Amino acid sequence: MGVDVLVDGRVDEGGVTMSIAESSASVEVSELTPEQAAAAFDRIARTALNLSGEEFLAALDGGKYDDVDPDANPGLLEVLMALPLVR
Repeated sequence: MGVDVLVDGRVDEGGVTMSIAESSASVEVSELTPEQAAAAFDRIARTALNLSGEEFLAALDGGKYDDVDPDANPGLLEVLMALPLVR
């Protein structure tokens, strides 16, 4: 693919020293099928909220989370961040 750029920071008496190094490490990206994305979303919802992905989406569409602070509800933010997998 390309060249990854690594930034290395060190703190010493004079402040922060930054250096940039090149790496030939490659990154592979694979696109999920809609079925794989739905399965991933379902796993995230089940792990974070103990709900299936479908149950969460139905509750979301029904307004259950309209006035809910995601930061005050453990797991909710993780599931909301995963929404692009299915929507």
